[in-house]
Amino acid sequence: MIQLENLADCCGCCACASACPQAAITMKEDAMGFLYPVTDALKCTDCGICDSICSFRLPQGGTSPRAEAIRFPEFLGRSQSGGLSYALMQKAVRNGYVVYGAAMDDMVVRHRRVENEAGLEAFRLSKYVQSNLAGIPAMVRGDLAAGRKVLFTGTPCQCAGIVSTARGFRKNLLVADIICHGVPGPALWKDYVASRRRMGKGDLLDAKFRDPAYGWHEAFESFTFDTGKVKCDDYSFLYYSCLMMRPSCHRCPFTSLVRPSDITMGDCWGVEEVLPGFADDDRGCSLMLLNTEAGEEFTREFLSPCERKELPLDKVMQLNLHSPSVAHKRAAAFRKTYIRKGFDTALKHFGRGAFVHRWDRFISKHFSGK
Repeated sequence: MIQLENLADCCGCCACASACPQAAITMKEDAMGFLYPVTDALKCTDCGICDSICSFRLPQGGTSPRAEAIRFPEFLGRSQSGGLSYALMQKAVRNGYVVYGAAMDDMVVRHRRVENEAGLEAFRLSKYVQSNLAGIPAMVRGDLAAGRKVLFTGTPCQCAGIVSTARGFRKNLLVADIICHGVPGPALWKDYVASRRRMGKGDLLDAKFRDPAYGWHEAFESFTFDTGKVKCDDYSFLYYSCLMMRPSCHRCPFTSLVRPSDITMGDCWGVEEVLPGFADDDRGCSLMLLNTEAGEEFTREFLSPCERKELPLDKVMQLNLHSPSVAHKRAAAFRKTYIRKGFDTALKHFGRGAFVHRWDRFISKHFSGK
């Protein structure tokens, strides 16, 4: 029986709930919108399947993936790095795969199943919030059991949950994870959207995290109303400051080169120094790690023209390939303020212009090393 003593022990992959033969486990939201398993003791038979399938543990595998810098010119304008994720999904659907990825429906991020290229549009661009996986592991296993080939994309912990669920069907499953900084709570994103709606003029039509329109190296979100587009970075600041992450993100076992996936995707930060001239236009470049033979084989050719070059991984090592993101020292205070007083108050006290950050900068500038 799943019994959580520490919230940091659960990543919310939903594998346990999907695997329970008695349907005794349901995923319940906490105050920040994170899903956690709750077991109905009257239904549970203590079969142990939920514990055995739990994926939040050290992954197994090699530690020397091959690394490439890769970019797809025709996708750069609608991608946040080099377009690798879309290129993988495009090739998959054209080769008969079922594709699972994160989509934003009415400002809510959840995983979706797609079988055609038109459906892939919803998977474009990153979503800096934990996507809802409820029911998805069972759907993936159902497709695999029916003989379908599946491409699943998601965070490393989500991918680990899918791999664990798909025991016995791994041959037809291709898994692509991301270099993950961590995931904020869905309730926070929902409240932030509501706040922007109140501040904006007109009907909200679209929202983008780290809008590529502002350049690859910039971290601004945007909200498009029927009256125009608004650029801001309130949410991005909280995200990159590690103030609103899921507790498990700060002890993530997947922040290493031992991946639960066949392919790992991320921004190829530092490529300008390693490969001068390769991606100097600020339009983005993907880092692709090939972790398995299946990943190597699938990426040998793409349907869309690409620029790619192998490079030494140690020259472009990203932070979350060797350690988890460290929680902000005021993360607990942020969570308490948010739960008690709401997002707007939490943003006022912990956002970019908040006194606590101005004070920290003052202390660092005038007293560091003294």
